[in-house]
Amino acid sequence: MKKKLLWIIAALVLCVLCVVAIVILQRDSGEHDHDHGDSEIPQDSSSQSFHTSNMLTSRADIKSVTVTSGGESFTVTAGQGGEAHIEQLEGIKQNVQLENALIELCKGLRAQRVVEQDTDDLARYGLNEPKGKGVITYNDGTSVTVLVGEASPADERLFYAAVEGQRRVVLIEGNAQIYFTGNVRDYVSQAISPQPQKTAAGSAKMTVSKQGADDIVLERSGESWSMSAPIKAQLDAGRSSGTVNGLYGLNAEYCEVIRPDDAAKAKYGLDKPAVTVRLKDGELDLTLKIGNAAVRGDDSEKERYYCTIEGADGTNCIYAVAKEYLPWVDITAAGLLSDIMLPNYLVNIKRLDITLGGKTHEYLITNEGGQNDRINEDVSKVRTVKVTSAGRELDLEKFRELYEHLMKCPTNKIYTKDVKGDASISAVYHKNDGSADRLELVKTDEGFGARVNGQMTYLVDKTWTDKLTAMIDAL
Repeated sequence: MKKKLLWIIAALVLCVLCVVAIVILQRDSGEHDHDHGDSEIPQDSSSQSFHTSNMLTSRADIKSVTVTSGGESFTVTAGQGGEAHIEQLEGIKQNVQLENALIELCKGLRAQRVVEQDTDDLARYGLNEPKGKGVITYNDGTSVTVLVGEASPADERLFYAAVEGQRRVVLIEGNAQIYFTGNVRDYVSQAISPQPQKTAAGSAKMTVSKQGADDIVLERSGESWSMSAPIKAQLDAGRSSGTVNGLYGLNAEYCEVIRPDDAAKAKYGLDKPAVTVRLKDGELDLTLKIGNAAVRGDDSEKERYYCTIEGADGTNCIYAVAKEYLPWVDITAAGLLSDIMLPNYLVNIKRLDITLGGKTHEYLITNEGGQNDRINEDVSKVRTVKVTSAGRELDLEKFRELYEHLMKCPTNKIYTKDVKGDASISAVYHKNDGSADRLELVKTDEGFGARVNGQMTYLVDKTWTDKLTAMIDAL
């Protein structure tokens, strides 16, 4: 009986040991990394992330890194003062931060995990003909070469890599492989125009030339911009802000061609650009040329245009710039203009003369709270208290309605034909400082041409003039 009991206990112990062994084996199997999902590529299940053996490089005394990818090579040399540079980009504004980042990466390049410690076939990882490689040269003349192959089928954010001359295959992160498979163009600075000078505003001029259209000329006097061609007019501050300020601090998305020749400029539509923008601001003289639409496979939905810029240091390149930063592509003169032809606040007018049907109506305006011999900049402190005409005080609210209608004389249709003949309607604004603005409406076959201070500028519909006549009669 005792002997039988011992056999039962022994059997139970053996069963427990078998169960434990199975559990351990299953756990070990689950910890294996099956990168390809098949058995053709061996995996090193003993490797651990961030283990010292996962380091591909671990020296800080780097002299240079030479990257070869797509049949092209370039060398990033570590700078003595901490700023790296690329000799192949001499004379071109470089992205020093990106160059320094490559040097720092190569000081301690770490694998995420080891795939195979001793492979007999680099080809299965794309490392026999690598997509890119980096030759890291140290100050003592020695070097090490990092090879980068295909992306991992299990995780496209990881790439196979190896050190040349070794048979160990590892996986590195995608943001690391970019540095070894990139192009020298990636290291061209994306900042292609200078920032605005922090000085007092002065005179400046911007000329926008588009194929098949009149030039648009914008000029700054002091801090205010206005249009001088094709018409003289006020700008809408909101709609024109991007246009007049867009050439300052302009950034590209990427560089397409370094030091382009005439053939390259023709290929990208920059020999005869669709749009040319020239800005003269003090000593600054920039010319931006906008050519063909730029298409990139990784982001076809985003609109970009190929551009060149002249007058800025180190920008002898063809760049791709996002359309959102190129307001001149769709620019129209009418789209920049203020809704008000003559932006004269009523509190800065001392007399308004309107001539209609051969009769002149004089409106004398009395304002309080400001200076009556100058243009008041802070109009919130000034108010109109009385308007008289022919010795009779008018209904102030009705006159305000008339003045508001006059101020909103439509500016959506530019009209530059030189129309002869006397004006059917005219309005003369006599301002506090003794100056005056004149608006004349002349009949044309298309409506009324608006002549502002002697220059034909807009086309006004008859409905607007009919309402003006009715409002004058009502007063």
